[in-house]
Amino acid sequence: RAQRVRERERERRSAQGSHHHRRSAKMMLDEVHGYVNELMSQGVYDSAEVLGTFLLSSMGASSNNAHLTPAMRVEYLVTYARALVGKGEHVRAIAYYRQALQNCEIHARKSAGAANRAFSALSSSSPFRSSGAGRRAEDDLLAEKEATIKFEVAKCHVALNSPRAALAELETVTSRYRTLPLLLTLAKLYRVNGYERAAGSTYRECLRLCPYAVEAWVALAELGVKSEDLASILSQHFPAERAAAVQQQQQQPLDLQSWISQFVSCHRLKRADEADKSVAALGGFIQAFPNNVHLMLELAQAHTVAGNYRDAVSCFQHVRAVDSACVSKMDHYAVALNATNNVVELNRLTHDLLRIDNRKPETWVAASLYWDSKGDRLRALSYVEKGLRLDDTLPMLHLLKGNLCLKLNRPDSAVSSFRKAQTLEPSISAFEGLAKAYAAFRKHKEALVTAREAVRLMPSSPRALLLLGSVYAKQGETRARAMKIFESVLRSNPNCKEAILAVIDIHVANRNLVAAEHILSKHLESNVNDDLHTRLAGIFVEGQKYGQAVEHYHIALSLNEANEEAATGLERLEKIMKGIDPDLLPDDEDE
Repeated sequence: RAQRVRERERERRSAQGSHHHRRSAKMMLDEVHGYVNELMSQGVYDSAEVLGTFLLSSMGASSNNAHLTPAMRVEYLVTYARALVGKGEHVRAIAYYRQALQNCEIHARKSAGAANRAFSALSSSSPFRSSGAGRRAEDDLLAEKEATIKFEVAKCHVALNSPRAALAELETVTSRYRTLPLLLTLAKLYRVNGYERAAGSTYRECLRLCPYAVEAWVALAELGVKSEDLASILSQHFPAERAAAVQQQQQQPLDLQSWISQFVSCHRLKRADEADKSVAALGGFIQAFPNNVHLMLELAQAHTVAGNYRDAVSCFQHVRAVDSACVSKMDHYAVALNATNNVVELNRLTHDLLRIDNRKPETWVAASLYWDSKGDRLRALSYVEKGLRLDDTLPMLHLLKGNLCLKLNRPDSAVSSFRKAQTLEPSISAFEGLAKAYAAFRKHKEALVTAREAVRLMPSSPRALLLLGSVYAKQGETRARAMKIFESVLRSNPNCKEAILAVIDIHVANRNLVAAEHILSKHLESNVNDDLHTRLAGIFVEGQKYGQAVEHYHIALSLNEANEEAATGLERLEKIMKGIDPDLLPDDEDE
């Protein structure tokens, strides 16, 4: 009997020791977990990752299995994955997030089994029916945790430039657990992957959760939602009673509803390629909100798209004076600098962007344009490829790659690049590039379909009409139709240089040099432009009026010293006047 008493006492002490050991081990792990979170809150990810390895080791120790619940395992795995994300190790982080999701599933199965056993043990009249509500609450917490982890996995895929994998991950999250940040990311991924309708409905859902999510309004405008539909969405989130109250207080400087409405309208005009209206609207907006970096960037971009490159450069310089480290839309600044042949400033911009952030795609647009301006197109293309590896969601990179591929006589690669740019942002530049690439392939039908689609999406855009006219002008039987389109553009904008030159090209193709000369001379009376003088000089050369041709080439170069076409034309004309064949090589001339 005494021996049995001693054995029971040893068992009791052993159990107490084991319980104390488990309790102290749990306290130690909780303490380590707290330190890891504290380190990450201060951005010390290297130390957090090292400490996190001890948490993972504890999960594998058999002595700790008894007190480590699936919920704790999930927390430790997620914490360690967050530390890896902080270090930029996204692939490793995804692997640990996956383990956390597996533990969530284990936890769900165990909870479901326990709930079923408890339910079967209770009679239908049991007073413990409330356990069902507790079970549902636990399921909700678990599902919410899973949604959070999947969102983190998707963000890792985005960081790895894998938008399709990110989209596939987020689509598995049920609508009930989609938060505003998750929905915004999902909408962006739909748009990047070309699912515009799904993107539009998801952005609307974002606005239902928060009508002040400005990026959702901008995205809907850029997706081509009609102005009346946008007004309808606005009225849903800002009731008529509030609008009436606002109208009674017009003296107040800030009217939030009209501010958002005007803000959306500016982006809608940009999407429709109505550059003049967009510039006017943004200019008035900036007067109410001076030095607003976002609005000034939009105005600068509008000037760039409209071809007002000097105004664009001025706007961008103002932005950089206000915010010297701004990288957003600096790709458009690089385009404007390149268009004005400001190679020195383009070089300076490239170095500034490399210093600020060399992982931003805008940086590599600037670098590529710089080397393209130097004539090194292969090096320019390599910088575009580098930018695409970092982030292939910037439309300008695909536009630049398409144009470089056309210059390098790679029309098949140009077509795919312009198509991708069109998917990301259906701008007129993407349509122009795609039509030009199809023309290089001699695919007239595809080019015509592209031009018609541009006119359908941007019916008020002169550039869209010019694109359609230029496609018609390439075929002799449709030149009359092209002429009507160009003349309609000139009626609305008599000084449109592109329309004037297009009309001249048709007259030259029809060998009607007198009409071409007359039209150009008439336009030059009110529209002094180096390109028009260069074109008129070329017509005089064809008509063998060499003296007048020399005069207009010199005028063109006095207006723009960097006009390569005028310089080359003048050089050829001088050879012709000396009786030398301008197509002969220098060695042939010596012989």
